[in-house]
Amino acid sequence: MDKIPEEQLNELRDAFALFDKEGKGHIKASEVGDLARALGTNCTVADAQKVSGSKENPNKALKFEEFVPMMLDLQKIKDPLKKADFMEGFKCVMDNLNTGLVEYDMIKTVLMKLGEKLDQETVEHVLKGMSDDNGMVKYEEVINKVLEGNY
Repeated sequence: MDKIPEEQLNELRDAFALFDKEGKGHIKASEVGDLARALGTNCTVADAQKVSGSKENPNKALKFEEFVPMMLDLQKIKDPLKKADFMEGFKCVMDNLNTGLVEYDMIKTVLMKLGEKLDQETVEHVLKGMSDDNGMVKYEEVINKVLEGNY
């Protein structure tokens, strides 16, 4: 860890401490993705599971010294998809009238069946409060929330 600037190491240590809810000096492997996203990476669930081993053992306790190399690996992953790409995809496929809106059921289906598939409970949490009286959703808000990992 001596190759990491002290400022970055302190930021990682502070964030790790926030996720170490019991103050025992470790976090669960299943929390690595959430912690990495809180620190600004845009890693997928699969990426986080791969580096942390959480798919095999989600409750495995990870010390800070084990987390740092995982975080550095996750920071190296570049997300080739940008918001503009998603906006264009929605506009071309589901928003022929260029309203910025898409049907709730349609966007729910997309989130559950395409790309990094989300389960129904997560999708409903993501979309909670986004539907208007006509059952329409501003897809830009959904894209922002999903890309930020804010769900």
